[in-house]
Amino acid sequence: MRSTKRLVTAVAFTAAFAALGLYGRFEFSKKQEKSANGQNHHYTYVDDVAPVVKTYCLSCHSSDNDNPSELYMDDFETLMKGGKHGVPVIAGKPEESALYFKLLPDPSFGKQMPRGRKKITPDAVHVIHDWIEQGAKEK
Repeated sequence: MRSTKRLVTAVAFTAAFAALGLYGRFEFSKKQEKSANGQNHHYTYVDDVAPVVKTYCLSCHSSDNDNPSELYMDDFETLMKGGKHGVPVIAGKPEESALYFKLLPDPSFGKQMPRGRKKITPDAVHVIHDWIEQGAKEK
């Protein structure tokens, strides 16, 4: 009887930890869906970051808009060029990249992005972080 309770408890804890690891995963591409199943995922701008930028950033950061930061994010090249505050992505260093830390509460300068728009999901922030950490490749 005791061993059955222990087994049930162990299975319950294992299931709980597994559920926590997958909780809230929103997939921006089929590659990420594979990643949620434990396979390695290599993020690219084209497949993973561009949909995040389109959803959360382009309403203010497109070349059609005038914005104070002068950061335009219409495509990979324009994003990587940067704006008034310099280059927003330092490949391999998300914590030093404005594109990432401006998505977090209390950034080192300015306000958290996106401002006055739809709030970015933790999963989208995760995509940006991992893409930068993996080298910020276009394709």
